[in-house]
Amino acid sequence: MRGRESEAPLNDFGAIADVYDELVDWAPYEMWVRRLERSLRRWGLKKGDWLLDAACGTGLSALPWLRRGYRVVGADASAPMLERARRRMEEAGYEVEFKLQDLLALEPGQAFDAAVCMHSGLDYLLEDAHLRRAFRSLRACLRPGGLLAFDKCLDEDAFYKEDRTDWRELSCGRAEFQYHWDRSRRLMEQQCTVFRERGPGPPRTVVVYHLKAAPADELIAIVEGAGFELLERPKTFQVTDPGMGIFRAV
Repeated sequence: MRGRESEAPLNDFGAIADVYDELVDWAPYEMWVRRLERSLRRWGLKKGDWLLDAACGTGLSALPWLRRGYRVVGADASAPMLERARRRMEEAGYEVEFKLQDLLALEPGQAFDAAVCMHSGLDYLLEDAHLRRAFRSLRACLRPGGLLAFDKCLDEDAFYKEDRTDWRELSCGRAEFQYHWDRSRRLMEQQCTVFRERGPGPPRTVVVYHLKAAPADELIAIVEGAGFELLERPKTFQVTDPGMGIFRAV
C-alpha cells in the first residue's frame, strides 16, 4: 500500500462531515431504500416496525425509511456526522434518536425488527475479527427472526481497478480523490483532499479510507456464525443495485 500523508486520519468521516453529503450526492439513497424495502417486506418487514440504521452517517438512508412509515434509530461512531443527521431530521420534521456508538459495540436498548448497514459501513472494518464482532453486535440488536441487510465489497475481479485520480467541484471549493487497489491485501485505498476556498473550516483537509473486500462465501460464513441464516446472498455493488445481502436472526 502506498504511503499516505502523515496528518491524514484513517477512515474518519468526521473530518469532512461538512461536505460529506456533496461528496456522495451521486448515491441514490431513495432508490436503494425503495428496492431494499421491497425485498425486506417479502421476508416479513411491516410498516411501523423498528429499524436500526447502523453506521448511519448524516442520515441519508434514515430519512427515506422514515418517509415510508418505519420507526428508525440511528447509530454512528462520528459525532460530527450525527450532528448533521440530527439537523437533517429536524429540518424534515422528524424526531429520531441517534446514538454515538461503534459498530463493534452497539448498545441498542431495545430489540429491533430489522437492522440495515448501507453504503460501505462494514467495508471499513479491516480485520476479520472486527467483522465478526460487528455482526455479533448487530445480532444483539435484533429480536429472534429480525432481519439484517447490508452491502459489502466482495473479493472479485469487479472490485479491482487501475489507479486513478478524480476531482469533484464543491460549494466550498473542490475535492481530489486518489484511488489505489491492493489485490494481495484485498484493499482499496482512497485518499480524499478537500480544498475549502469559501466558507468556514480549514483550507485543506486530507483523509484516507481503506475498504476491505471479502470473499462472498467467507463473508456468509462469518454472518451465519454470528447467529444469522442466509435469505438473499450478497451481490456485486452497483449504483443501480447495491447488492444487499439479507439474513434472518436465529
